[in-house]
Amino acid sequence: MADTFRNAEAEIKIILAGGTAEDACRSLGLEPGNGKHLSIYFWDAPREDGDSIRLPLAEAGAIIRLRTPDRGGKDNKDDKGNKSDITAKLRPCDPAALPPKWRENRGGKGWEFKVEEDWSGSDRVWSASLKVDGNFEAPLAGDGDGTTAWPPPLTPGQRDLLAQAGVTDDGLRDAVALGPVRAVRWKPSRPDLGRPLTAEFWSVGDDGPRFLELSLRAPHADAPSAQELLERTILERGLRPAPRQASKTQTVMTVLARNHLRRPV
Repeated sequence: MADTFRNAEAEIKIILAGGTAEDACRSLGLEPGNGKHLSIYFWDAPREDGDSIRLPLAEAGAIIRLRTPDRGGKDNKDDKGNKSDITAKLRPCDPAALPPKWRENRGGKGWEFKVEEDWSGSDRVWSASLKVDGNFEAPLAGDGDGTTAWPPPLTPGQRDLLAQAGVTDDGLRDAVALGPVRAVRWKPSRPDLGRPLTAEFWSVGDDGPRFLELSLRAPHADAPSAQELLERTILERGLRPAPRQASKTQTVMTVLARNHLRRPV
């Protein structure tokens, strides 16, 4: 698969949860005031199914995410930091099954399309995403339990990409915005890793889940050694990643959906 998509990369991720995430921030010198502060929202049409929460769009492999800047970090004070973006993503996806126009990484002014493989522990998942920058407003206020009928401001290209997962305008009709997730993002200097490192801390409400995700990108041929080096660097600091490297997006969407469905009417 990687030979077919020669400009695709592997994104290697390690997730630390709860108190370990906060310990990792201290160990790596990740200060809140030095990061970019974001509010993150997702769209889905959640419903309860016994004790479980169903997320029809995510289950179809379609993720819709909006990121808007907060004003809490010094990196948010320039024009670039004030940009919002909305992303339509297929995850998981089979890149070989996509139409030819969705098989090559490319971009232009204010937009980027990429196909990549996510590596989390032994898991390997392909994704395809189209991110569009703009001056998008946050759809709601609150802290993890709000809802709104405000539709996702998707472009025609993003709608076309989501249609590859069978998600059409009819499927979006019942979708609501879920959020916010509070996030802080850093680009710490780590020459020992040989590649740029991204660190992102997510939290939901005052007592919801907390995650620190560390990630870097590498060509597929170099991904095994890059993953080994990143894992060793974390373990040498006495930090233990979450035993199950579940997608932080899936985890927080489930929490946000449960809060939404069980909110007082």
